[in-house]
Amino acid sequence: MFILKEAWGSIARHKVLSVVSVTTTVVVTAATLMGLAIVQADTNAQTTTYNAQKVNAIISLDKAKIEKANKTKNVDWSKYELSWEKYSTYAEAAGVTINAYYYETADAKLSGDTKTVSGTSDTKSSAERGQISIVSTSSEAATASLPDSGFTLVSGKTVDYTGTTISNKAVVSQSFAKANDYKVGSKFKLVNPSNAKKTIEMTVSGIYKDHASSSKLSTKYSDASNANNAIYVSSYTFMGNGFYSATKPGSIGHVLRIVFELSSPKDYNTFVKKSRAAGLGSNYIISSPTLAQYQAKVAPLTTLAKVMKVTVIAIGAIGAIVLLICLILSWKRRNEDIGMLVGIGVGRVRISWRYSVELLMITIPGTIVGFGIGVGLSFAIAGVLPASGIVRATPDMTLMKYVAIGGVALWALCIIAAIVRVASFRMNTLLGPATYESVADHEVADGEDTDHESAIEDDEPTESEDKNSEDNHAATTGTHKEGVSA
Repeated sequence: MFILKEAWGSIARHKVLSVVSVTTTVVVTAATLMGLAIVQADTNAQTTTYNAQKVNAIISLDKAKIEKANKTKNVDWSKYELSWEKYSTYAEAAGVTINAYYYETADAKLSGDTKTVSGTSDTKSSAERGQISIVSTSSEAATASLPDSGFTLVSGKTVDYTGTTISNKAVVSQSFAKANDYKVGSKFKLVNPSNAKKTIEMTVSGIYKDHASSSKLSTKYSDASNANNAIYVSSYTFMGNGFYSATKPGSIGHVLRIVFELSSPKDYNTFVKKSRAAGLGSNYIISSPTLAQYQAKVAPLTTLAKVMKVTVIAIGAIGAIVLLICLILSWKRRNEDIGMLVGIGVGRVRISWRYSVELLMITIPGTIVGFGIGVGLSFAIAGVLPASGIVRATPDMTLMKYVAIGGVALWALCIIAAIVRVASFRMNTLLGPATYESVADHEVADGEDTDHESAIEDDEPTESEDKNSEDNHAATTGTHKEGVSA
């Protein structure tokens, strides 16, 4: 208790230095915890979270390369399109678990008086393309991956993705339904692609919101190019009615896109490598939109983490310098205190412990408060940091443990510093400054002492003076005797 009172008294005598030391400890601890939380979040985003991502893979044409190689002639894109057999070959060669979804389109003609959304002024384009586009999708995810980003249903039911029979149900656009005064349940006919003399009756099962992009189309394009003339059906309806066999992928209006789903980025890399080995040429690009989106979301966090690494180091270095300066200034005039305690017999171990307690009384509260502020601020701002929807930049127990270990290390350094300070003290350091600062005063004092000694020596009788004194004393004594006799 006595040591605590002495330590507190010493802290109170150095209020400014104590406040600066505590404030520095709080700021460094809080900033370090927040900065490391951001760095840790980025590390997780690049490793654990990244490796757990489900990845899609899409094979597409490198059109720029193909056009460059065929700059003197028109490109026959049909010979570059991949068939179902080719896609299957690459999927099997990968040797990893793969799920797939796809969409396939084919042009079709209407039968009867059914109208398209808009006409065309280009007869040739209309002849090359059909009046409408039949779109087959295997899942909702496949629909979302369409060039027009799928559709938004406004009434009725969507495509039956799980059906295993030919339903002949179709989802049409608002514009198409309005042009023909259709509603859910209305029926219309398509020309059978396998036999132009036959028709296929379709039932409107749902109506979707118009695609905004289709309003930008010029009338020179055929009706099938208008996204609002796209009619969505199930894959069984598409294949069962012969839309796949009527043409082939690469033909005008016939597009086949398969999106492979893989369980991890590692499997994606394997798929890329094995597909190339199975014969997929350089005219094709293998990409992963999901990985590209993930990396785009994480990129700002990575940039912030790089800044925080430098910031944490800078704040730690500045904080260490400030604390060191405060320590030097507070101990600069402690020689007299240590000398007095040593002089009265207090052991150096006890003196070291006293100063250790003093340092701990400054650093421990500062570290604890800074720790609390750092945790609180980390959770408060985690939601507004980059990639917060992927990883949260909040300190977990492991990070808190590391920071706590750092705090204990700081306290240990404080104790070591106190022990070294006391152990290195020498009693002659108390005399050194006084001797050099008062040399002139000592010279004057020495001169005064010399004069004083001379004066004393002048007052003392010499040997001859002593003999004369004795003779005078004898003569006086004889005279006195004679007088008495008389």
